[in-house]
Formats: sequence, structure tokens, C-alpha cells
Amino acid sequence: MSNFIGTGHNPDGPDLPLGLGMQLAQNPKAMKAFGKMTNMEKSKMIAHIQASKTGDEAKTRLAQAVHDLGENKI
Repeated sequence: MSNFIGTGHNPDGPDLPLGLGMQLAQNPKAMKAFGKMTNMEKSKMIAHIQASKTGDEAKTRLAQAVHDLGENKI
């Protein structure tokens, strides 16, 4: 069993980490863009955020990902 959050056994796509879900809920444009992504794209984004070495790096990556989604850069 893996401790990797975001790639659970959800048949509809990757499980959404709580922090990402909260950030997306505060940015409707980003949430809409995230919803249009493929499951593979979502998984890659989640993996990129979770590959952070520190909590601060994870927060930075999360904020950047949500910002880029909101600005249609992803």
C-alpha cells in the first residue's frame, strides 16, 4: 500500500489532496481549468506538488499550480 496521496483507487481519476481542493475552491477559474484536465495531467500535477522536499516547497508548488490554472497557463 502506498502513502502517496492523490493516486488512490478512485476509478474516476486521481484523488484530490485536501490542500489542492481547498485552493481550487477559492479560485473558480482554476477549478474549472483543473476540471478540464485529463486524469493523466491531474496525476502529473499532483505528483509534481508531492515531490517537494519540504513543506514550504510544496506550498510554493501548490500556489504556483493553482495560479497557473487560474491564468490558463496549464
